[in-house]
Amino acid sequence: MDKLKQLYNNSIEKASGFMRESSRYLVISLILYISIFVIVLSYFFFTGAGKWFDILLIVGTGLLALVLGLGITLVLLNILGGLPRILVAVMVACIVVIYSVGAFMGPFFRLMGFTILVLSVFLGVTAFLFRNKKKAFFVFFGFITLGLHVAAAYLVVTDGKEGPWSLEIENNATALPNPADSGDAKVQYFTYGSGKDERREEYRNVKFESHSVNMSSFVAQPKGLNKWYREWFWGFDLYNAPLNGRVWMPENEEEEPYPLVLIVHGNHNMADFSDDGYAYLGEMLASKGYIVASVDQNFINSGKTGHIGWDNAGRAWLLLKHLELWQSWNENKTHALFNKVDMDNIALIGHSRGGEAVSTAQLFNELDRFPNNAKVSLNFDFSIKSLIGLSPGDGRFKPGDQPVSLQDVNYLTLQGGNDTDHTNYLGMRQFQRISFTDDFDGFKSSIYINGANHGQFNSDWEVDQPSPYWWFMNRKEIMAPDMQREITKVYVSSFLDATLKGKREYREVFSNKEIASSWIPTDPLRMRFEDRDFQSIATFEEDADVTKTTQDGGRLHGNNLRVWKEINLLQRNKEQQNNQVVKLGWTNKNSRYTITLPEGAADNFSEETVLRFDAVQAHPTRYDFYSIDLPEGYEDKAVPISVSVKAKGMADFDGRVRKTIYIEPTYTTTLYRFDWWNERYGNQYEQMLQTYGIPLDYLKENFPDIDYSQIEEVTFEFNQTESGLIFLDNIGFNN
Repeated sequence: MDKLKQLYNNSIEKASGFMRESSRYLVISLILYISIFVIVLSYFFFTGAGKWFDILLIVGTGLLALVLGLGITLVLLNILGGLPRILVAVMVACIVVIYSVGAFMGPFFRLMGFTILVLSVFLGVTAFLFRNKKKAFFVFFGFITLGLHVAAAYLVVTDGKEGPWSLEIENNATALPNPADSGDAKVQYFTYGSGKDERREEYRNVKFESHSVNMSSFVAQPKGLNKWYREWFWGFDLYNAPLNGRVWMPENEEEEPYPLVLIVHGNHNMADFSDDGYAYLGEMLASKGYIVASVDQNFINSGKTGHIGWDNAGRAWLLLKHLELWQSWNENKTHALFNKVDMDNIALIGHSRGGEAVSTAQLFNELDRFPNNAKVSLNFDFSIKSLIGLSPGDGRFKPGDQPVSLQDVNYLTLQGGNDTDHTNYLGMRQFQRISFTDDFDGFKSSIYINGANHGQFNSDWEVDQPSPYWWFMNRKEIMAPDMQREITKVYVSSFLDATLKGKREYREVFSNKEIASSWIPTDPLRMRFEDRDFQSIATFEEDADVTKTTQDGGRLHGNNLRVWKEINLLQRNKEQQNNQVVKLGWTNKNSRYTITLPEGAADNFSEETVLRFDAVQAHPTRYDFYSIDLPEGYEDKAVPISVSVKAKGMADFDGRVRKTIYIEPTYTTTLYRFDWWNERYGNQYEQMLQTYGIPLDYLKENFPDIDYSQIEEVTFEFNQTESGLIFLDNIGFNN
């Protein structure tokens, strides 16, 4: 025991002596590294008050924290005595710096700060060993120090790893013109607004002046420092909010009036203005005969001093006040915009929180009273025909504590699989809550884009999170900004042409993704489509009975299936998508799943009828969970299955009634460079369904006398691979 005690004391004495001797080098390296770190990172801090102000604020905060940390620690060490006071004081001071500046810069700053401390300690020890000619230890520590520095630099300067999908554009011929191509109209650009904006010249020198509005009933007013800073920065309060907008419209005089499209941005640093980031949409749409206005709502965005409550209610109400302004101009015979606007054809496009706001605006448009304060009336009744949500939010504001459910409005939502802001596809929940009556001739669609992020929908945002967060993201997996915006242009333009201009041929862009494959890469896309004419047979939403169809009288039957269960699809964070599906797995080629149609379901079928269903492969981790092998040769590839549509009198397994359909894989999308950080968000994938369609006229080639009204059965045969695992949903027909 005495020998152990002696060994312990000797070890402590040597360690203390080593720290005292090397403390000067450690102090210098600690102060040097933390100073450079704070100064460099201060460049990425942004308040809107000026870059020098931003840098001085961060550097001043760091300097104050360093002095306070040194002073407090030295006092404590004077009391304790006997320790290498300067060294410990500097280390504590550096930790105080990291946490103080981290209050502004966030958790990644703190993570990087502690990494910097570790690097500086290794550098200080290495320098001491070199100066004191301790060659063996110097070589050992020098190698480790160099390796750590190289590893840190590598993580910053490299982009990560590529996604498993292909970004190639195919050369498939299509008769449809590319909807993303610019039209023939010459585009004019102007702004409207208060004419008094203190921060932006474009809203001081406006073509048309607009009045201010009192939005105090639709937001929770900021208080204290947040209120003071906002009013100082903007020069107005929310009792006098401006109606500002950027406009792109055709100069042609022949094809008036033009449909009106309002675009609204989402939440972002209020001092980093967001409303100019949709010029790529405004210019393209205006050249094709639309009036497009990007609405300024920067003044209700978050700032460095805080947020505004109920902001999405305010965003929605402001959109409707802009429509009111446009209507007044359109009806004013003395105004330059008199009769320029087709107020019977209006679309709203929103990004991020703006994407939730457009749905809320449509609800407000139909209500007489504000649901969260019935003393406030809502007097709107605009002809809003179409809504588009670009990575929209959902549920941030609930009118009357209810989710927004809408009826008889065309709806399109797009989401990036590499979105690190809205990491879950929230727009899918709104998609599920859009319904149609028999009298409404419209549709809804969802486009999930593997490799797209949140910020690139807005050309001024680009990144989801600023540096240093950006350095930790898997940047190589994110597609080029221009490609993401080209995909957006294709689907936004197709949707508006189909819903506002009556070009029904562009509906096919949403029901068959391969039509767009000569314009954009379609392999990363998972697309859903549903219109008024869809007659559902099995949606799996009705009850827990796995043998019953949604329509009464039908039956569901599985043969030789390894997995057969109905579940609710999950989002990335493992919350439900609010969409019930059937999961089917097989481990031999004699497996199948059969739907027997209810009596009379096929009465109106004809050769123009299309069988539709949604499907996608399960992620490879789900294969592992059920001990099902990925089919050989099909990793990250579509799996073939056979689909049979059989009428009465046909043989059960006649090969002539089969069509091969390739079920798309669920790709892994890696948001950040580190798996341990990705685990904070849940799965590294979201299982997004793809809509498939089989026109029934293919049967006529082999059965020219077929009576389509006698179709009684649909069978999914898993006879082309030894194993597989898929989700299946929304089985039905379009007439």
